[in-house]
Amino acid sequence: MDERLKKKIARKTKRCEDILIKHRNIRTSKEVTNSLFIGNGGLGCGLDREFLLDVFRPYGCIENIVLLPGEPYAFLTFSQVEEAKNAFKGVNGQKLNSGFIFYMSYISSIDIPPVNCAENSLPPGLVLLENFVNEEEEKALLSSITFDDVTGDKAVLKHRKVKHYGYEFIYGANNVDKNRCLDEKIPDVCIPHLERIVALGYLPRIPDQLTVNHYLPGQGIPPHIDTHSAFEDGLVSITLGSQVVMDFYAPGKESIPVLLPRRSALIMLGESRYLWKHGRWPTLCMSHISKDTCCNFSCITPRKTDVIPSYDGGRSTLTLCQRATRVSLTFRLIRKGDCQCEFPDQCDSQKSNVPDLKDVVSNEKAQELENKYVNQVYEVIADHFSNTRYKPWPKVASFLRDVPPGSVVLDVGCGNGKNLKLTSGCFEMGCDASYNLVQLCSKRNVEAVVADCLALPFRSESIDFAICIAVIHHMSTEARRLKAIEEIMRVLTPKGKSLIYVWAFEQGVSKYIKPQSEIASEDISQKEADSITVCDSACLPVHKNRTGFKQQDILVPWTKVSKDSPNTQKVHRYYHVFKQGELESLVLKCGGKIVSSYYDEGNWCTVIEK
Repeated sequence: MDERLKKKIARKTKRCEDILIKHRNIRTSKEVTNSLFIGNGGLGCGLDREFLLDVFRPYGCIENIVLLPGEPYAFLTFSQVEEAKNAFKGVNGQKLNSGFIFYMSYISSIDIPPVNCAENSLPPGLVLLENFVNEEEEKALLSSITFDDVTGDKAVLKHRKVKHYGYEFIYGANNVDKNRCLDEKIPDVCIPHLERIVALGYLPRIPDQLTVNHYLPGQGIPPHIDTHSAFEDGLVSITLGSQVVMDFYAPGKESIPVLLPRRSALIMLGESRYLWKHGRWPTLCMSHISKDTCCNFSCITPRKTDVIPSYDGGRSTLTLCQRATRVSLTFRLIRKGDCQCEFPDQCDSQKSNVPDLKDVVSNEKAQELENKYVNQVYEVIADHFSNTRYKPWPKVASFLRDVPPGSVVLDVGCGNGKNLKLTSGCFEMGCDASYNLVQLCSKRNVEAVVADCLALPFRSESIDFAICIAVIHHMSTEARRLKAIEEIMRVLTPKGKSLIYVWAFEQGVSKYIKPQSEIASEDISQKEADSITVCDSACLPVHKNRTGFKQQDILVPWTKVSKDSPNTQKVHRYYHVFKQGELESLVLKCGGKIVSSYYDEGNWCTVIEK
């Protein structure tokens, strides 16, 4: 072996050993032993127990193989030191027929971590009924489901195909529209199986909502808790077509992977339904992720294999199981009224009764806050603000251009009127709380009036189409945000539609977010004040422009530049940045119907219908 190859293998081996130290605080041995550390040879690399056996069995008697969930390495113990030595010589750094290259070291057998594969470890309240349906019943259930009659975004989500029966689940709001039943009810072929579950005492009655998810290998679903206010206790999921591992997470508790065999029924009751998140994670290392972090991930990379328990001669270990196409039938009971469960921190019904903005802002104080940190600010920055707002956003323009001729169109919070005059043959008008911005509208020959969005000066059912772009996030309490949407709903004609945009808490890869390298290189001597007391004891953080949000209620600085003066003036605007689903939830509380929802360059957006 030439020196270049030796150095390459040494460098790669060192890198694998560094991962082992970082993940497990385990160091390899400088002495020759009967146990081997196999870098690049674990479950995280897509390799399983059988693959390793095929590679190393020719070198001797293998006593033990240890694979850890998601880790890119494995441990292997031979009966004799000489066998391990021969395996090391024959495999280390060599390209196998499969294309894999292992980078190996000796390790003391006492340092090899144990694998805990407790067989009957389930979250409290979780019930698993294996072989719940037979093969003929599985065929009948699968043949009753078709996605041909569902098209567009409602049929195909990012991670799977989906179809609803009884009631449609609205993913943006994580809720259902209880006032709108679907024509298609739960298929009759499902009813006998649901009657069995009722007879067993797991459910009080037959469910009235069904969600069918179709997963290809490699597709998954983010960890989540089914919304408390939408569904009662007792969720039933029947697994068809392929087994899968569902991962459960709870705050302050270890994650629990649960193998769902093909044709099994999973029933979530009590704590497992209300407290534990469930989903399908990627194959990644869970050992060095904190428990709290596990419960807060919202984005996953689905996997094509599952880590499942394997038992060899009474010894428990882990291996990989390949996934196939899986269909899950999830049955739920629509809740009437609010949820009163024992887990208020996870319960949206009980959380919704808690005042926001540090629990100290009354409606009167909210008006004062908005007057000082919204209305007065826009009066001061109107000209400079208008100069930066000259072009309609493409999807807003598209919504307005689709408005039929002859319609009455209202822009709530119209600013300088940039979004008006985009329709064809319609009567358009705008309103805004800023007198100076309305004056700028007149220069564009746009009809606009000074008005409060919480008390629109228009007759009920007089507006066919409305837009409200970047306005409602300036309302400082949930009650006032609800009122703003209620006013839009009031003035809309029956079947009238409105497009609403609000700033998103989840900024992701928006072009408005600076790269971390730019943030790190900025002069820290120009750092903003951390927070400002806005009223009584309410203290709001000052947001650093073009960075991710740390809190929903914030002050955003605006530096006013004047042509007539070299001096600049810094003011602060109040914002409540919306989390995913929050806008849709408010719309449903107002009795509106959600036509569509989407994310657009750092904004949550929804089209609603009266």
